[in-house]
Amino acid sequence: MSEARNNPVRISLLTACLNSEKTIERTLKSIEMQKYAGLEYIVIDGGSTDGTLAILQKYGHLTSKVISEKDKNIPNAYNKGFHHATGDVFCWLNADDEFTENALLFVADFFAKHPDVDVLTGGCKRIFADGSTRITQVPARFRETMALRNNIEQPSTFWRADIHRKAGVLDESYFLAFDWEWWNRLHSVSARFCTTNQVLSVYHFTNENLTSRAGQKVIDELYRITKQYGPLGVADAYRFIFRHFDLKGCCDAPASNAPRWRRILLRMAQRALRIFLGREEINAYNWNWASKQIRGITWYK
Repeated sequence: MSEARNNPVRISLLTACLNSEKTIERTLKSIEMQKYAGLEYIVIDGGSTDGTLAILQKYGHLTSKVISEKDKNIPNAYNKGFHHATGDVFCWLNADDEFTENALLFVADFFAKHPDVDVLTGGCKRIFADGSTRITQVPARFRETMALRNNIEQPSTFWRADIHRKAGVLDESYFLAFDWEWWNRLHSVSARFCTTNQVLSVYHFTNENLTSRAGQKVIDELYRITKQYGPLGVADAYRFIFRHFDLKGCCDAPASNAPRWRRILLRMAQRALRIFLGREEINAYNWNWASKQIRGITWYK
């Protein structure tokens, strides 16, 4: 990685936070560990009243700019930060996640060697509330199903500033799924995506963070994204499956707690929907994790 250490690629990294004293030092230590000279690090604090700002001050040698004021939501905070970003490559890392060792060096080297790539997305280590872990990789056909399910790990994704400006700003009408909407928007402006198996981040899931508590709140956002970017009729098919079968336990694995007659109806409905909307489109349905959250079941198993 010696070539990457002297790499002229400048990376603008953002972190949005609010009362994050329990987790943000973990994030800051992982950034400090990168030792990447071409880093511009912008922190957007929503007006924390705990010890977050004191921790940020402790790591002041890392930050290029700290904005501390009330914001509308997380995408609004990131839009503020991107307004000030001057790097060649953009990304964000939430205040409870980490980069893996040499992640930024790898990313900078990749973009320097591949000028034809606009977006790089890689592997991710997920750590769940019970201590279990899982390594995720981006599937081969992620582009074809991008509007149907989010197979891209946010903390392992980086994109060029030029394509960011072409796509616009993060949609502040979303509170939870704004990252997935952003991948679809980048795709809609012909961004050239590339994947790597390199694990670039550690994504922490607790019982308190937004993803783990999304439940019903995220369903309308998932529907909106698939409705806007996906094939005609698929979003409504997903909502039908979710309401009449997933919330009844039919999409769990195994679905033994759901009545047999309802599971039979689901199979019949899926066969019909595959005929009219496509096999891959219906098989990509992936709202079960939100259904489990609503029903109080561990969503990541």
